[in-house]
Amino acid sequence: MTDTLKESQVTETSDKLRVYSQLIEDVRIGQVDVSELDSIIDTVERWLLEGQLNTFNKLISYYVLGHAYCTKKCQQYAPSEAMYNNHLVMKEIYYYRMTLFVVDEIMQKKMHSLFLTALHCAYQAYVHIGNIYDHIGRHQDALHSYYLAGKRIPDDHMWKINIGFSFGNMYGYYDIKTQPFVIERAKEFLNPFLYKPEIRCSTLEVYKRLELLKTPFKAIDENYVYNTTEKDMYSMWVNDHCLRLNAYNDVNSHSKLAQEDNLYCESIFTAKGKEESSFRLISMLNEIKQGYVSARYMLYEYFQKSGSCHFSDENVVLLDNYQNSNYSYNVELAKAAFRSLYSLLDKIAFALNDYLSLGIKEKDVSFNTFWYSDKKTRVLRSEILSYAEVISLAGLLFIRNDIYGGSDSYLQAEETKSLQMVRNAMEHRSIQIIDQGIMEDKSAVLYISRQDFEKVSMNLIRTVRQAIFCFVNAISHISYDKIQAAKEHGMVMSQYYDDVLDSEKV
Repeated sequence: MTDTLKESQVTETSDKLRVYSQLIEDVRIGQVDVSELDSIIDTVERWLLEGQLNTFNKLISYYVLGHAYCTKKCQQYAPSEAMYNNHLVMKEIYYYRMTLFVVDEIMQKKMHSLFLTALHCAYQAYVHIGNIYDHIGRHQDALHSYYLAGKRIPDDHMWKINIGFSFGNMYGYYDIKTQPFVIERAKEFLNPFLYKPEIRCSTLEVYKRLELLKTPFKAIDENYVYNTTEKDMYSMWVNDHCLRLNAYNDVNSHSKLAQEDNLYCESIFTAKGKEESSFRLISMLNEIKQGYVSARYMLYEYFQKSGSCHFSDENVVLLDNYQNSNYSYNVELAKAAFRSLYSLLDKIAFALNDYLSLGIKEKDVSFNTFWYSDKKTRVLRSEILSYAEVISLAGLLFIRNDIYGGSDSYLQAEETKSLQMVRNAMEHRSIQIIDQGIMEDKSAVLYISRQDFEKVSMNLIRTVRQAIFCFVNAISHISYDKIQAAKEHGMVMSQYYDDVLDSEKV
């Protein structure tokens, strides 16, 4: 028997996994008590730890565990609850991501007999990950995940319904000019399923609520026509990859309404006598946005121009180590973008520490640790937990987990482990970008292929973009609640700020 056949062989374990999968479904629909999931989880996690499963059973095991934790979470928590440090959600994300990790392995090794199973598992994993992201305030990541599901099985209803729900529930976070189009997109996705028996009730409920909405006005949503100028080529790249700080970029990427980086807080509330805090917040947000946009352009320059020699690299004497390593201005530009993007996360932590009056000393503020009153035991600050319904704040905490991980291995995504390795090598050792090959960590030097480096860089900028959205949405949500509370005790004054003119950005 060939290795490929061994890795795809159906075994006794496969039969048990099929039974477990059906049992989880019975728990989901209420026919079996949720406590039955514990023994399934213990058994399958033990199988994975023992490391004896073939690729087929490993794929199904990860998917079954993701589904088990998803079912357990849905039985115990409301979707609107901000799930700070919820280990069920963390493990659900982890196992669905590991499902995708095995799918990638199957595709890379060309294990053709597993392609169809891998396709269906990847589809389900992307839909479920999208749902998790949506419930923890990572709306942009959710849409990206739904779109990836749609690429796998375009005609299935699951990704369409969930993206319709997402648009229908989150339209209020979009710019007022684009809200009518977001609502229309939600209705377009939901309409075909209004009378599908198994999902009719929930779909109809959201659809009717959208039908009742009265939007203030409706602009024209036209696609932007690009020309061949450098500026337009850059804009096309930004919008293609959904890297604009504009929520509508994820709805209609090339719309004229998606051409600006117009993300801002709808409102910033400050109590009388504490107006300085709003000025500080605006300054921090300006710096975060500008830092992101500049790093984005640096990466664009690298992606477009790496492989060609910059004039500043000429006549620089370097020794050839015969490993096809890349040394150039363009590589250093990408490294600078990498460092800049990481620094924006700490700026978000500084801004939240100030606006939420957490009182953390400046030297102790970092995106990695400011969440915790006790860094060693990872006890969350009570001030953060008090924002029980601010799901975007919980989304930021999950981004922290993705990037920095923790003592529990399941906290950190596989793709962000690579991200951390690259960052650490940049800061403390040597990183060598080579034309091709696998990532290798050799003590003082980390070797990474150009393709892998570009993949890691794109993952970082998407993650930081989502962090900025979560930050702005959290501030807007908290400010809105404070304004409503203040109105009960007196008048709330409005203050308007002008935009900084492009001519002044020198």
